[in-house]
Amino acid sequence: MFLVVLLYAILASTFTIAKIALSYSQPFFIIGFRMTLAGILMMLYLYFFNNKRFLLKKEDIGLFLMASVFHVYLAFIPEFWALQFLSSSKVNLIYSATPFIAALLSYFLLSEKLGFKKFAGMMIGLFGLAPIFMTQSGVREALMEFASISIPEVVLLGAVTSAAYAWFIVKKLLNKGYSLLMINGFAMFIGGLGAFVTSFFSLERNKVLIKDFWPFLFWTLLLILVANIVVYNFYGWLIKHFSITFVTSAGFLCPIFGAFYGWFFLNEKITWHYFLSFVFVACGLYLFYKEEIKKRQKRNRII
Repeated sequence: MFLVVLLYAILASTFTIAKIALSYSQPFFIIGFRMTLAGILMMLYLYFFNNKRFLLKKEDIGLFLMASVFHVYLAFIPEFWALQFLSSSKVNLIYSATPFIAALLSYFLLSEKLGFKKFAGMMIGLFGLAPIFMTQSGVREALMEFASISIPEVVLLGAVTSAAYAWFIVKKLLNKGYSLLMINGFAMFIGGLGAFVTSFFSLERNKVLIKDFWPFLFWTLLLILVANIVVYNFYGWLIKHFSITFVTSAGFLCPIFGAFYGWFFLNEKITWHYFLSFVFVACGLYLFYKEEIKKRQKRNRII
């Protein structure tokens, strides 16, 4: 249990690190630098230490490009743009809606049926985000607010949806025999290049890509180390020793750590709206995964 808690304590820190990194560079350039470098490192590792899994079939190039777009480009470009206007703790909490969005996509894309508890949990969790959407994190966000839900929040939800959809593409590639390291390495490299192009075209006049090079390099490299290397490998190790359902259901711990990091390192204010949303999301996750566990136990008895 301690190791699962440690995983989400580390994962939550990535939102805070990303927020700090944004103080020293443009968001799209950070994504380009981070993802391209991480992708190169992963593919170099595969090439020199496991070249049998480095081969890419022509018929699968389309799926790899889709993974690059949805798994990296459309997942991180909107997230980092929204992170300029939202607190790291709010972004953290909104991302906790990922299981619910994935369930909705499974229903529409794979025709998977939703049980009552799973559907109720999904509705409670999504409804629980309402108090967060109704709060304002500052003047910049308030100016962008529209009909009680700000544009950055809508954009962030789009990023979460893209990230959830990407796992359906990743699953197809995994079923074809590709390693997760290969899929992520390719997607990060191509998606990172796309982010680089976007950063140059979106750069405003008299603006610079990097405001302070050494702090930018430190925080971005730290983000690569924590998010792309530590969290990825740690998560992979945990699902070998614990069920995926158990590890994923503990995701509600992430906003708790995220709130603490945001308050301690960034002096972010945590209002009662945040805690109310957290309670709803946690209850929704509990109901959602309670049915998952019940189905798994039933399947194991049959086997």
